[in-house]
Amino acid sequence: MHRVVITGVGAVSAYGLGARTLWRSVVSGRSAVDSLRSLAGYEMSSPPLGAEFQDFDFTTALPGAEAYAHLTDRGTQFALVAAQEAFDDARLGSALGETIPNDRFGVYLGTTTAGILSATDMTVSHLTRTPLPDFSLAHAFCPGAWPDLIAHRFSADGIMRSVSTSCYAGGESVGLGFRDVKEGRTTVALAGGCDAPIAITNYMSFQIIGATSRWTGDPARACKPFSADRDGMVFGEGSGFLVLEDLDSALARNARIYGEIIGYAATSDGEDMVRPSHDGSRWADAIRQALAEASIAPDRIDYVSCHGTGTRENDRAEVRAITDALGRTDVPIGSIKSMIGHAFGGASALELVCLGMILVDKILPPTINYSAPDPECDIDCVPNEARPVTRCDYALKTATGFGGSNMALVMAGWED
Repeated sequence: MHRVVITGVGAVSAYGLGARTLWRSVVSGRSAVDSLRSLAGYEMSSPPLGAEFQDFDFTTALPGAEAYAHLTDRGTQFALVAAQEAFDDARLGSALGETIPNDRFGVYLGTTTAGILSATDMTVSHLTRTPLPDFSLAHAFCPGAWPDLIAHRFSADGIMRSVSTSCYAGGESVGLGFRDVKEGRTTVALAGGCDAPIAITNYMSFQIIGATSRWTGDPARACKPFSADRDGMVFGEGSGFLVLEDLDSALARNARIYGEIIGYAATSDGEDMVRPSHDGSRWADAIRQALAEASIAPDRIDYVSCHGTGTRENDRAEVRAITDALGRTDVPIGSIKSMIGHAFGGASALELVCLGMILVDKILPPTINYSAPDPECDIDCVPNEARPVTRCDYALKTATGFGGSNMALVMAGWED
């Protein structure tokens, strides 16, 4: 078995371009949530809120974007930009084809709602103004085509995987990349997730099932994970990518190392199509399995980057899963969704990018908008202000999604 390290990160979020922009913003505790400008023309019972990248311009964000623009959904565009940053951050350009063969370089991408924005926009356009859209919709809408565009961009001739397993799809793509590098099927994995889910069809679906916040005050205060007054999630969008690399390869080319992935597991409970299992038992099983692979005791975990959507049932189930699996309630558990909303397939990947930064900088970002304790969420959620720490050696990422799909990933800090 091979050790797997992180040698590059990239991100596009509601804060703008770049992993460092994301990291600086979440540490500052600044909310990116506002009224959704893209849904402003619709009348709803409560104002549509979320965190969107309002001024995103693909043609200026990515050199050579013109070659891909007609084949891409907004979500794919986020992915290409974030993947480019991670590729450059890892300095793979000088190694690919030299110390790293092209056929040992794989692409792994997770998305939840795929190209729903393109499908919605093209359908509305056809019904109101224009003829049927051309063949480009097949590329823009279908997530199976998205890793191919990234592989083309970076001349990656190795394994290519596309996953759409609910809202932890970005995290699962990282987990699958980790597994393939660890087991020797590839040397480098460019792995992450993306989504541009802010489409009226998506928003209304989540509003109907009662998942979205009905908050009518300051939009920045709408998402309140673990707080007793929380009332639902807010939408987000974006993409996060990590370069996962065999340790021997990384050391041979003197790559910078953010951290090491040492355990991953996924489970499902299938109890309900949209709600997590009430007791979080299978989610806890995923955590236990990831810790077992990592060969560390639960008391070694210094921080948990959680799913933390701000819905009542999900937050409670997650607290049960984490505290049951770790056997403790004192571990800091934080949710950056309080600031950037829920980016669906991009969410876990963005959170993993930040987790790498946490291990390097030893700063825990806050869970903002926390105002009152919920007895069923009796945890340290790093409320409202970032927290410098002297030690953060091992961190855990947890996530879940519709249909009872759960994941856990363990990351370790790296000392040169």
